[in-house]
Amino acid sequence: MRNFILILFVAAACLAFMITGHLYWERKIDATVQAARMKIDASANQKEVPSRAEEILGRAKQLPAAAQAAIKRAVEENRPIRFVIAGSESTPETGGWPELLKRALDDAYGKGAFHITVHEYDGLTTADADEKRIAADWAKDKPDLVLLEPFLLNDNGVVTIDDSLAHIKSIISQLTSAAPDAAVILQPPNPIYNATYYPRQVERLEAFAKENGYPYINHWPAWPDANSEELNRCVDPQTDLPTAEGAKLWADELAKHFIAQ
Repeated sequence: MRNFILILFVAAACLAFMITGHLYWERKIDATVQAARMKIDASANQKEVPSRAEEILGRAKQLPAAAQAAIKRAVEENRPIRFVIAGSESTPETGGWPELLKRALDDAYGKGAFHITVHEYDGLTTADADEKRIAADWAKDKPDLVLLEPFLLNDNGVVTIDDSLAHIKSIISQLTSAAPDAAVILQPPNPIYNATYYPRQVERLEAFAKENGYPYINHWPAWPDANSEELNRCVDPQTDLPTAEGAKLWADELAKHFIAQ
């Protein structure tokens, strides 16, 4: 009888040991499987959600190659993209299209992705800008990008187009000597109503940009026809400067180049 009880006790102990061991391994396997699933899910999510760098570079893909390279360098260095906007009173530091473009870039790229500095030179011609060596002002900002509106409207009737283009080339050379990594993009000033020679000067600017390999953004097609009085809604006929409507139109057109959808 005593042996029978002993055998029964040993059998019960073995059975309990087997059940406990089975439950332990079952739980361990479940935990391993769950961890593997979580790792797979996390990896899948990383593939689905693009990195911040990929997102910025994707947004910039419509810009000229030199501008994209400059932006990529800033992203790889984990710092804001230093963007200088320079021009005449058509390119105001406050209350104009540069301010609207900045808002659009903040919305598309995220606030702080771009560090934007605007340099407005009221009344300067290209000859003045060249003589004063204003590119030194921009070089101090260590720019990745420079968007230049090169004073052609102020040159109109004052400086010949051939001289204007020579001065623009000199200004860009001054910049690239001081800031060799800066990518320069040219653009014209705003159109004006019923002008005769000025549109030809702007055409020469675009041809000059192509001949010299300077990236150029032509925003003029977005404006009302220069021979239509409708343009006066966008450009004040008294000052030849953009109105609020014109500033928005200009900023919106530039945003199409700077922000890929």
